[in-house]
Amino acid sequence: MKTKVVFRRSWRVMRGQFEDRKVLARTMAEMREDVVRSLQLNRDLARLVERALQLDQGMKVGWSRNGEPNPKQGEMGVAPGLPEGARLRMLGALNDSVAAFSTGGNFTLEGTAGELFGAWNNGGNLSVERGVGAFLGHGMCDGRITVRDGAGDDAGSQMSGGLLLVRGDAGLRIGGGMSGGTIVVHGDVGREPGVGMTGGRIIINGRCPAIPEGVKMDSLSTAAAKKLNSEIGDSTLEVPNDAVCLTAIEDSAIRPTAPESVPSGGWGGIGLVNGGEDAVPAHSQRDTLVLLAERGGESKAVGLPLPLIPMRESGKGLKGEMTSIQPFIVRKEPRSIDLVILDSNNLNDCFALLEKAGGAVLDLAALPTLSSPVLDGIVVSLRGILDEDSPIIFIDDVDRVERLHRSATGCGIDAVIARLGDSSGRSADSALPLVGRSAASSGMATDGILSGLNIDWNADAADLAISCAAGSTILSCQVPDDSSQAIEAWLRELHEGLCGWLVHLGISTIDNLTRKHLRALDHETASTSGLRLSGYGRPLPHWFAS
Repeated sequence: MKTKVVFRRSWRVMRGQFEDRKVLARTMAEMREDVVRSLQLNRDLARLVERALQLDQGMKVGWSRNGEPNPKQGEMGVAPGLPEGARLRMLGALNDSVAAFSTGGNFTLEGTAGELFGAWNNGGNLSVERGVGAFLGHGMCDGRITVRDGAGDDAGSQMSGGLLLVRGDAGLRIGGGMSGGTIVVHGDVGREPGVGMTGGRIIINGRCPAIPEGVKMDSLSTAAAKKLNSEIGDSTLEVPNDAVCLTAIEDSAIRPTAPESVPSGGWGGIGLVNGGEDAVPAHSQRDTLVLLAERGGESKAVGLPLPLIPMRESGKGLKGEMTSIQPFIVRKEPRSIDLVILDSNNLNDCFALLEKAGGAVLDLAALPTLSSPVLDGIVVSLRGILDEDSPIIFIDDVDRVERLHRSATGCGIDAVIARLGDSSGRSADSALPLVGRSAASSGMATDGILSGLNIDWNADAADLAISCAAGSTILSCQVPDDSSQAIEAWLRELHEGLCGWLVHLGISTIDNLTRKHLRALDHETASTSGLRLSGYGRPLPHWFAS
């Protein structure tokens, strides 16, 4: 934790105008009241959990000191990453993303919960005494979840392990896409049970509709029922011998194959030109710093030395003068300044990864289609694990950039990154107006949310300048060489080259880079990017109509 503060303050010292910059951002007071209550509840729970673990005691939330009911109402994202040994009982009608990312604790809710209850469970023992919404136990890989009054659609979706028990009816697509684990339903289930499943089993003690392609139905054997009931260990949830058992048929169903990504082509057709500014002395100081997660000055913003967050598999071994102060996006072994990208491969390990990290990048492509309120719950969960000042970023393919930007507004996140080189085949040139128009129409700047691009080639200094001029504050790409020495040399080269471009363009800060500094060098680039065609000084005629 101390390392984070030292890093951020060092950039405050290096940049004199840091305190004077005005960023339009939502303050805590401007957040929705239920989000504020949820964040405060998680702060209180963090202190309670630490103390209770030291004393080996359980915790109760939702009752007064004299035992009178004082239920919580509408909180979201609470009790994330409950650790091994923690025992928490809560009273209330809670909202979405409750008890997500659990790693081994015990959580009992006397009440109801919304969507994504117990999502990405990795060893927790979770229980709800009333009903829950959609996506119960989504993506869980270990542990146990018990719900005693029914569940919504997509219960147990994408689960790969663990035991999910539902007393009462369940909605559509229970166990959809599951690859392991066991689901038991004491009630009726909706259409398409087990659709897309490749492993695991769904046991239904109730009515089951016609099963989808790739799923087979059998009755549970006496021996299997006995073994399962021993594992359940609850006489009120025992499975009878005549229960239906759904499993996957190997190599029979048509499985969707994801389309391949198409290279975006780069920005070789875009040039940088002086916009008519008076020349700034070459020896004057150049400002290449980007402030991330400033939030109206209410938090310790992260200072990016360049408008860049490089991507690397691991944060291990990153040393050097430039590298030691440069945040990276990594998948494992983060340093205290690095951001961890969370996707379908590591969301179950979210708690362990973020405990050591400086922020999170949530890949929306790894999530089911969720409404903005449900995403709010996930963000609150992540903030409950991270340091409060830590940045949270959303990333998704450029073909879904409008959904990405809409999802970001109102969620209290700090930046979004549109990923080029996706399956749409959209060129890097054509992505610039698409991302720019979407960011403007969604009003992200009003919320203080930075817009970024993830490119599928190794960035050079010109790419950094082009990205900034096009309105993308952050550029992200893979490192060109994985060795620490090569990365250090690359960062220094980028810094020197970007400063050189600022000198050439007659400006002193990347904040002054705009579209007037960009020119299309050929007709095709002008046509797809909408930039002024070099030599003509204006866009192509068909752009005047837009």
